[in-house]
Amino acid sequence: MESRAILATGFGPRKCAKIGQPLKDQISRLPDEILVYILSCLTLKEAARTSVLSKRWIDLWRSMACLDFDASKVLKKMFSISSWGRYADFVRKERRKYVEWVDKVLLQSDKSLALDDLRVAFCLDNFYGDKIHKWLQHAFARRVQRLELNVFADDDPASSQESYTFHYELFCLSSGQSQPGYSEIHHHAQIGFKSLRALSLKSLNVTGEVLEFFLINCPFLERLVVEASSVLINLRVCGPSIALKYLEVCCCLMLQSIIVSDTNLVSLKTTDAHHLVLQNVPMLVNVWVSGNSRNLIRDVTSWLSCCLSKLEVLTLRANKFQVSQEKGIVHELPQLTNLKEFVLIASASKDRSLIGFTSLIRASPNLEKFVLKVA
Repeated sequence: MESRAILATGFGPRKCAKIGQPLKDQISRLPDEILVYILSCLTLKEAARTSVLSKRWIDLWRSMACLDFDASKVLKKMFSISSWGRYADFVRKERRKYVEWVDKVLLQSDKSLALDDLRVAFCLDNFYGDKIHKWLQHAFARRVQRLELNVFADDDPASSQESYTFHYELFCLSSGQSQPGYSEIHHHAQIGFKSLRALSLKSLNVTGEVLEFFLINCPFLERLVVEASSVLINLRVCGPSIALKYLEVCCCLMLQSIIVSDTNLVSLKTTDAHHLVLQNVPMLVNVWVSGNSRNLIRDVTSWLSCCLSKLEVLTLRANKFQVSQEKGIVHELPQLTNLKEFVLIASASKDRSLIGFTSLIRASPNLEKFVLKVA
């Protein structure tokens, strides 16, 4: 009875096809939604190559909701070139190819569908500013939810181009009149950016005013990452209406202040903790910090004084000077009663002692995990 039931359902063992008999393409019979999901497990280039399989597959990749323009293999090869002449030639060639690739994919993709993810990561300076500007307009017009833009410098000393700068007119923030001739996609971009849930901006120029504009006008924005912006001076993350849960601000050399107040922030990472001001952050439980300090342990407890008792995970990065300054010092610290995990990233040589950092361990009666990473 059991074997008959199996055969009746059509899931029992089948005879192998006869030699020379063509196999039926069962995968292509699946609904578009499932096929696009399968394509999402491939890289963007691999997914595009499936268009040659059959007529059924020609346009499927255009419906992908995640566009990751990954060029990690090219970048790895680029950074391995030791000759400046060969390096510069290689960069110019690969830049053109990368920009053409992004342009082609965005042009051919289905613009009526919302974007879940867009990731652009390559060494693109302000010479390509207009191109990047159009990519962002495209993403916002398609109501992108997660956007990562990493346009790091190529370290070419002969280059006179500056880092890409976020254009104010992308959000109609400029004080002047809007330029005539803006397309419909620009109109949709002004609205579509409000769908953002995660925004990562690395190695480009973005001001505190632009970042605060995002925070205030994006009701779903929970994650913000800013790295290596040379024009970020002050950043304010203030008010219970802001949805932000995770904030990362690192390597912004001109930064003077980060004020986080009256928010539901859960996680914070910054290399500029000496510029950090925290007020009324009751949900903050995960902190990663480093900063300029002669007495790191003492200053960390000062920087994080309003949330020390609630912290569950603390990651502390100390340079060689800070490690040497902590040698032999015993600190009397407030109790970190909720701290479960303490991670210490220390730049230390063999003759340096880390004994000074045990003060934080002694002040954490419920500590469950201690991780030491020696850089």
